[in-house]
Amino acid sequence: MTSFGPIRHLARGVVVFGVMAALASCGSRTGLFGPELLDEIPDATFDVDARDGGVDVRVDSPVDAAIDVIEEPVGCVPGKFTFSLATAQLMFVLDRSGSMKFVLTSDDLALPGQTSRWRALESSLSQTISPFTNQIAMGARFYPSANANGNDLARACIQDPPSVAIAPALGNASKILDVFTRSIPEGGTPTATALALAAQEVSSSRGVARAMVVATDGAPNCNAALDRLTCTCTSADARGCLTSSDGSNCLDDVKTVQTIKGIYDDRNIPVFVIGIGVTGSFASTLDAMAVAGGRPRAGSPRYYAADTPAELTAAFTVVRDSVARCSYITPSSPQDPDAISVEIGGMTIPRDPNHVDGWDWIDQTYGHLQLFGSACTQATSTNVSGTVTCEPPDQ
Repeated sequence: MTSFGPIRHLARGVVVFGVMAALASCGSRTGLFGPELLDEIPDATFDVDARDGGVDVRVDSPVDAAIDVIEEPVGCVPGKFTFSLATAQLMFVLDRSGSMKFVLTSDDLALPGQTSRWRALESSLSQTISPFTNQIAMGARFYPSANANGNDLARACIQDPPSVAIAPALGNASKILDVFTRSIPEGGTPTATALALAAQEVSSSRGVARAMVVATDGAPNCNAALDRLTCTCTSADARGCLTSSDGSNCLDDVKTVQTIKGIYDDRNIPVFVIGIGVTGSFASTLDAMAVAGGRPRAGSPRYYAADTPAELTAAFTVVRDSVARCSYITPSSPQDPDAISVEIGGMTIPRDPNHVDGWDWIDQTYGHLQLFGSACTQATSTNVSGTVTCEPPDQ
């Protein structure tokens, strides 16, 4: 998260060098959707009016139609079946705000020889996604735009158009990692907009094991429609909101959580949330985002907290494995969700709607289920099976 006027990060808000003194008195002027907020994630074409940068970001249709998957609902046929690993697709939504220049352990700019959050993110992604580049269709949207400018209030929250985002496809790891070399962190944290746009890049096929992961170092903002006089300010200096002409420095938690919930509930796409570095008093926002995305941690915090490079790598590994190793397609799906017995290596495992340890349906109509906890660890590409009765167990 980066706030503006001057640019500050989360609770402590260290001043970024070089910001004009005039911005300190003006506060936030960057926006999210301007006065027109999206109330839900539509399946059809929508326009995002990035008024601050004059960029018309238009998404016309889901991009990846080349994946060979089941496109029809799976019927119920009684019998025992070996399940196949689902085709995996993973969309990253990656924070490129100015505060990603800070070190992981504090809100201080990374000095020469120190690792910034941006470089830690690059290194962790490289370790986790590079070996799977030809197994998982991966894509990414970085936010804000590479052309965002924290010193220019009109361009602090702009988004890249769809042509710049990396649509999910096999072999994309190097494309994603190249963005770290070609751009630097700058601007605000328009998380809700980025998520809405990224969701449109994900395949519409329900036979794909789809997931999104948002990795951010702070609280979402950039929503000019919020009330600057009553909101929770993301700037350590309250004047960052009170002296502004709009609510762009305000915490945009409600809209961001609603956006994630729409992606999960309406599209059956789980959203993992990774918090990078110091998250301060806004950790509860990341918790709410993680719960809304349907893939929170079992303990506290609910999001994946990454205060060290090793923790960041571990968080990405969990996400990667849940999509690549633990999502399965059954060729027979009963109408009753419990009219199926799932086995790993011949041992029956329980259904767990809490997604802690066991299995659960992700998209029952299309025969998509997922394993969690120790069940995921024990599973292989060939040892997961199930017996379908096509009738409720008590009949």
